[in-house]
Amino acid sequence: MITFEGEHKNLKARIFSERPFAYLFIFIIYSFVISRFFEDKNLKYYAYFLELALLILCITLAINSFKSIINLVTIDENKIILEGEDFNAKWEKSISLKETKIEAKCKSTRGGLCSTTFYLKLKNGKNSYTINSFQTFSDEQILKIFNDFKTYKGEKIIIDEKLDIMRIQEKIEKCQ
Repeated sequence: MITFEGEHKNLKARIFSERPFAYLFIFIIYSFVISRFFEDKNLKYYAYFLELALLILCITLAINSFKSIINLVTIDENKIILEGEDFNAKWEKSISLKETKIEAKCKSTRGGLCSTTFYLKLKNGKNSYTINSFQTFSDEQILKIFNDFKTYKGEKIIIDEKLDIMRIQEKIEKCQ
C-alpha cells in the first residue's frame, strides 16, 4: 500500500484561483457581444434572456471547477482510495484498480514547459477523477502515482504514455 499526500487547499483558495475568473471573463466578453448584436429595441428582451442564460451557464461551470479536490491518493493491490473535499465536506471514495484507467495529461500555457501543469485523470466506468487539478501534488508525485498505478495493475506503459512521462521528467530536471 502506497499513500501520496498533496497540499491542502481550502475552499477560499480554490474559489480565488484562476479558473472561476476565466468563466467571468468569458461571460463579460459574450455579454458585450450579445448586447451589441441585439441593439434593436424590439430584440432587447432576447438579449436579456441570452445574457441570463449565459450567466447561469458560467456560474454553473465556475462552481463545478472549484467544488472538488483530491488531497490523498492510496494505491493498494486491488483498489485505489481517493480522499478529498467537496466544497468543505470531506469525502472518501474507494474504486477498483482493475476497472480503472489512468491518463497523464497537461495544461499548457504560453510560459513553456516550466509553467505546464501535469495532472492525472482516473476513469472508472462513468465516473472520472482528476488528481492535481489545483496543483496540490508535485510533478515527482504525479510521476510516481502514474508508475505505481501501472505497476500494481500490471500494465505496460505504451508509447504515448512514455512521451507524457518524458515531458514530466524533463520539467523536473529543467525547472526545479
